[in-house]
Amino acid sequence: MKAIRLHSTGGPEVLQLDDVPTPEPGPGQVLVEAHSIGTGIPDQLVRTGRYPWMPDLPTIPGLEMSGTIAALGAGVTGLHEGDPVFASAIQNRSCYAEYLAIDADWVFPCPDGIDLAAVSCLQNYRVAWCILHAAARLRAGDTVAIVGAAGGVGSALLQLANAADATTIGLARSPSKAAFVAAQGADHVIETGSEDLTDRIMEITDGRGVDLFIDPVAGAGFAGHLDLLAPVGMLVMYGLIDGYPPDTVFRAQRDRFARSPAVRLFSVHAYDHQPEVSGEHFALLMAMIQDGRIKPAIFAELPLSSAVEAHKLIDEGVVTGKIILQPARTEPWYAEPPDA
Repeated sequence: MKAIRLHSTGGPEVLQLDDVPTPEPGPGQVLVEAHSIGTGIPDQLVRTGRYPWMPDLPTIPGLEMSGTIAALGAGVTGLHEGDPVFASAIQNRSCYAEYLAIDADWVFPCPDGIDLAAVSCLQNYRVAWCILHAAARLRAGDTVAIVGAAGGVGSALLQLANAADATTIGLARSPSKAAFVAAQGADHVIETGSEDLTDRIMEITDGRGVDLFIDPVAGAGFAGHLDLLAPVGMLVMYGLIDGYPPDTVFRAQRDRFARSPAVRLFSVHAYDHQPEVSGEHFALLMAMIQDGRIKPAIFAELPLSSAVEAHKLIDEGVVTGKIILQPARTEPWYAEPPDA
């Protein structure tokens, strides 16, 4: 089968299309034939060697796939060949391939008729759901500021916060991304490339600040976001685009003791040993896709062989929503031309 492998870390060019043996499902596993494969920042971090849970090389990246069951390993019940499914491969990855052998516990049936391209975006929505409803315990009426609201997880956070009757503030770095965030239904949009973040948040909230500030960037500026919180507000970090924050974050909290600020770190790896809970999340999110409460924004559908191009677009920061790879596709499809 064809698979994208990393033999070394680095730029997009290290993503190599290889011929490798098609895996066979072992006991308790299933073999999934890929329809659509999600790409995103975690894959970029693996590719560049910056992911906290780095696999040994060579490795096949990719943590999510929609497709159909091609074969069952011994002892698997409740699933059948030909079933449409979503595979969550956060622990072992290996989704950038035509086929994936994976433990059956991490394969989740899809309702009949659901769009498998949309299903391949579910990991973003699962992260967003857990941030909002488990880590932060969002309440209707809360004000939520979302950094990178034009991205895959960012747009999922925006849609799910809107569905929960929160007031949403989407942060975007450029006019085109700001327009995308507005079209996704944000109540307020801040274009951080031209507007002062603090001034705009205080203007929007009448000086109160936000109940939740959700940030995938981290880095040296992370602690400064505490000043954007309302009393008893929460600053949530779920990514490391700029690396870990400095060790002075708790000191910054202490210095703002009177406002009771909270800091929460979130990783979906908290659910690595909870397939039943994960299945509940995915079933709920699939139902939300079917009834239209959420609609994954797909930036491009590319052939599997175009993984290098997908990662170049991710690195350039031009992606709005999600890029997916499709082994059966021969020509790329873009929602809009990348230079539009």
